[in-house]
Amino acid sequence: MFAGSRIEKKNISGLDTLLVNKKGFLENYILLSVGFGGGDSQSHHIPYGTAHFLEHLIIQNGQFDAIHEFGEIGASLNASTNFERTSFAVSCTEQLELNIKMILKLVQSISITNESVEKEKKIIKQEILQIHSNRRTSCYTSLLSDLYGKESGLAQPIIGNLESVESMDASMLEMCFHKFYSMENMKIIIIGDIHPEEVHAVIQLELGNSALKDKERYLPFIPVKRESLKIEAIDSNQSVLSWGNATSDGSDAGNPDRDIRKEFSIRIGLEILFGRTSEFQQKIHDHGFVDGGIDVKYDISDRYCFSSLSTITTKPSELMEEIHTTKKNVRKKSIGDVEFFISKRRIIGRIIDVYDHPAKLANSILDYSSRGLDFSGVLDVINAITKKEVIDALHSHMLN
Repeated sequence: MFAGSRIEKKNISGLDTLLVNKKGFLENYILLSVGFGGGDSQSHHIPYGTAHFLEHLIIQNGQFDAIHEFGEIGASLNASTNFERTSFAVSCTEQLELNIKMILKLVQSISITNESVEKEKKIIKQEILQIHSNRRTSCYTSLLSDLYGKESGLAQPIIGNLESVESMDASMLEMCFHKFYSMENMKIIIIGDIHPEEVHAVIQLELGNSALKDKERYLPFIPVKRESLKIEAIDSNQSVLSWGNATSDGSDAGNPDRDIRKEFSIRIGLEILFGRTSEFQQKIHDHGFVDGGIDVKYDISDRYCFSSLSTITTKPSELMEEIHTTKKNVRKKSIGDVEFFISKRRIIGRIIDVYDHPAKLANSILDYSSRGLDFSGVLDVINAITKKEVIDALHSHMLN
């Protein structure tokens, strides 16, 4: 753990509070996350895209424009929704106390009218039409649909679809707000040159001693396939290729060291197989299979676990064959010491870089905290990972 990066944890009136005092930082960064995301629609029998729709309504609250309100005091506000949560982020260089109070007020009340819902429907439907024209996004969604099943919350765009958005009404949205937007279902991460005791006092004063509710519980997403390939044509020459692997062994907070070791063993393995300096990438670029970059991801939570590779290609069949060849070579030849060392150091470098960027650090702390893990211990665990662990993890995740 780096000096000045210790995570101060405290639960205040149900709200999980995580603070990092970074001496000398000019920027303060506040990240408030609500445990309600695009993947929760199926299990709660609500329309796809409800979490994203609520995010819009909170920012444009009928009574005020939140982005404008924060801008008036020299701060910037952004919001986003992923499969698991909705997040509101504030960046400021002054008036931290006021910004904390404002973001807490933002998520504690809402004014939803039929007029505001109908207005937002038009905006979001336009976003949906734009997403439909993005072949890379639609191919990725199709991949997750194949891995987890068409009815899964992962199988639909986080934004929803035209039918689901049209079905929303003020009553349903208000019910979801009161169900999910409770302090017990939120986390707040604050990073900057701060005094933790003073920040805790501000939060306590703002929240008071309200009665606590039970935390929402979420079911895991069970894959229906281990591996899938999707190809969508862009035009007569180019296609999007998305390939992925899914397993049912998500995060295990009961054994944090083992959980982090397994995660980063797979991340190192994927870097070796498909990373920027890998033999795979050199071959496919030399043969002209791809023109641009390749997006290699590993997504893990306590609810799902999958890896994916996505790119635009002029030769999808040849590219897929090269992917299979790369996997076969690992089974036959294993992994070399040099490529293991280089890939491991590259992963470590990415983690070190996180500590210099408040937004990256806040999101990393949030990701691991949501899994019951401590991000501050990640570097020590990665340093201890062996080549055998990487090989075993790859075999478990994608080579069996």
